[in-house]
Amino acid sequence: MVHLITRWFGVFLCDDGKIVDKRLFPKNADEIAERLYKIQKGEVLEEEREFSSYNPYVSTPRLRSIGKLSENGRIRIGYGEYGYTIEMLRDACIKVAEKRIKEEGLERHRRIAEAIHALDDIIKMENIIMERLSSWYGFFGKFKDIEDVKNIKIGDEEIDRMERNAIRKMVKIFDELEDAKKMLDEYIEQAMKEIAPNVSKIVGHKIAARLVAMAGGIDKLAMMPAGTIQLLGAEKALFRHIKDGSLPPKHGIIFMHELVNKAPKKKRGKIARMLATKISMAAKADAFTHNEIADELMKEIEQRYEEIMKGGAKY
Repeated sequence: MVHLITRWFGVFLCDDGKIVDKRLFPKNADEIAERLYKIQKGEVLEEEREFSSYNPYVSTPRLRSIGKLSENGRIRIGYGEYGYTIEMLRDACIKVAEKRIKEEGLERHRRIAEAIHALDDIIKMENIIMERLSSWYGFFGKFKDIEDVKNIKIGDEEIDRMERNAIRKMVKIFDELEDAKKMLDEYIEQAMKEIAPNVSKIVGHKIAARLVAMAGGIDKLAMMPAGTIQLLGAEKALFRHIKDGSLPPKHGIIFMHELVNKAPKKKRGKIARMLATKISMAAKADAFTHNEIADELMKEIEQRYEEIMKGGAKY
């Protein structure tokens, strides 16, 4: 019975407990990591395919396409006998782990983008429902808040009860949207603390999430120049400026930050540029060094903001 056995350092064809052929992997951590990664993903290695003509017995469903599933023959194959070291395995495992973490980060930023879009949709729906409830309540009194609608009194006739139940159903939907909004906000906040703690701390988790989602990941945000970060979210205005010569945009998503939107109109461009520069530095720390620099950056932001407001800083 011919068995196909794969170890971290090579693929072996065994018969009656003896190795009859083999395909050793290159003695390089990158090459070994590439093969270990493929194995984790359930792929068949090229070295394994080379033995498919033997129709060997295999011990994992991963190799069903080249052999018959069965218990592998028991045989000890030592890596040291072929010139491999435990350090090679350690380095290869680290590289595989780094790749999986990077992939998880990419997948996470996509899910955060969906969460942000869902949050925006919920806010829109809440506004529509609140506008409708306030307008409806206007027939019975002056609307102050949602509690007024919850305690609405119309009349005792059957049609009044039907109307009251319909209104209360809308209130219930509003409350459920509020719960969903809170849950989404908590998820986004926690996710951004893990992915971009420095960026989140200086601009808030919601703005940070929008920037990361728009950039395509924290790594891509970190590689962007400050000028590009400043205009993320203002692409339509930028294209319009290029097309017809209208005034160029001075800010995109970061306009949501209170330092920008509450500043005098003539100062917003400078403040947005300064804030984008600090976001760029924070993103680099989050993506590459993982150093905590947010507190230091916030002090610099405060100082630069005061200078700009006094007219002493040039950006």
